[in-house]
Amino acid sequence: MKKLFAILSMVALTSTLAVTPAIAAPAKPGGTCAKVNTSTTISKVKYVCKKSGSKLIWTKASAPAPVFATLWDKYSWAKPTDASAVASAATAAFTSYTATKRNANTSVKVLAQTGVDSTLINWVTDGANLIAQTFAYPALSRPFVDVIAIDEAGLQSLYKAEGFSDNEIQDRVGGFKAGAPAFGGSKTNTWNYTTIKNNNLMTNDRAGTAQTAGHEFFHAIQEMLATRNPGPLGEEIPNWFWEGPSMFVGTQTTNALGTVTYASSRQSSVERYKNGAAINRSSTLEEIRGNDGVIDPYALGHAASEFLAANVGMEKFLNIYAGLGMGKNFADAFKDATGVELADFYSMFEEVRSTLGFAKS
Repeated sequence: MKKLFAILSMVALTSTLAVTPAIAAPAKPGGTCAKVNTSTTISKVKYVCKKSGSKLIWTKASAPAPVFATLWDKYSWAKPTDASAVASAATAAFTSYTATKRNANTSVKVLAQTGVDSTLINWVTDGANLIAQTFAYPALSRPFVDVIAIDEAGLQSLYKAEGFSDNEIQDRVGGFKAGAPAFGGSKTNTWNYTTIKNNNLMTNDRAGTAQTAGHEFFHAIQEMLATRNPGPLGEEIPNWFWEGPSMFVGTQTTNALGTVTYASSRQSSVERYKNGAAINRSSTLEEIRGNDGVIDPYALGHAASEFLAANVGMEKFLNIYAGLGMGKNFADAFKDATGVELADFYSMFEEVRSTLGFAKS
C-alpha cells in the first residue's frame, strides 16, 4: 500500500512540474526581449525593446533633444543690449590672445623707398610684427617682407633685391598699378605710398591707413591656414569672413599699439556702412559673399567678426580657417571650430546688428 502511494505521489509531482510555466529571464541591457517598442527601466535608465538583426534586445533609449527657448539659451550667449559691451568683450579676447608671443623670433622685414614717411614705416613695422609674433600659423617658408614703394621701378628693385622671382614681382606690380593703398599676399605685403600721399590718407583716413599693417598680415595667415581664398564671388568662403576679420584684427592692432583707438576705428566701419552702397544695408550677412566694389564685405564683416570674437575668442576664430585648410566646407569648419551652427550664428547676428550700429534698411 505504501509503495502504491509513493508511485501515485511521484506521478502527481511530475504532472505538476510539467504544467508550471517557465519564469522569464530578468531584463538587462543588451539582453533579449519579447516585443518591439516595449520599455523597461533598469537601474533608473530606460531601455526599449529594439530589433537587432534577427534578435530583439533591450537598447538604451535615446534622450530627447533639448528644447531651448532661444538661440541665445542654446549657446549660453548673452544677447547684447549695446554695442560697447560687445566691443569691450572682443577687445579683451584679442588682448588676451596677443599677450602670448607664439613666434617670438619671427620678424617682418620692412623695406621702403627713400622718401616714404617714417611714421608710415613705423606703423607697418610695429603692426605687422605684433600679429606675426603672436598669432598661430604654419611656419614661414621664407622671411616675410613688407614693401612700401613710391613708384613701379622702386617696387621692382626692392623685391628683386630680396630674391623674388620675375613672376612674383610682376604680380606685385599689377597690384601696385591698381592703385590700392595696400594689398596682401602669402609671402609679402605691399603699400602704394603715392596713393597714400596723394590722398593724404595718413590724416584723412588715419584709422583706415594705420590698420593696414595688421590687416594685411592677417590675410597672409588666412591663406596659410585655409590654403585658399574666397575670390571675388566668395562661393566657398564668404568674403565677409575674409575682409571682416582682417578689419577687426587691423583695428585691434592699432588700438594695442596706441596708434588709433578701437572705438575710433570701429566708428570708421560704421560710417563706411552707412555711406556705402544701399545693397549692403538691405542684405543679410549671409548674402555678403562677394567683394566687387558694390558688395562691400569690410564694414558688416567687421561687425560680425567682432561679435564672433566676443563670444568664442580668437583661438576658435582661427580654427575656422584651419578647418577650411583640412578641406571642410565653411559651415562645417565654422561649427567644428566654434560649436555653433552657422545658420544659428547668422540668425543671432541679424537679431542684434542694429544694436551693434549696423541696422538693416
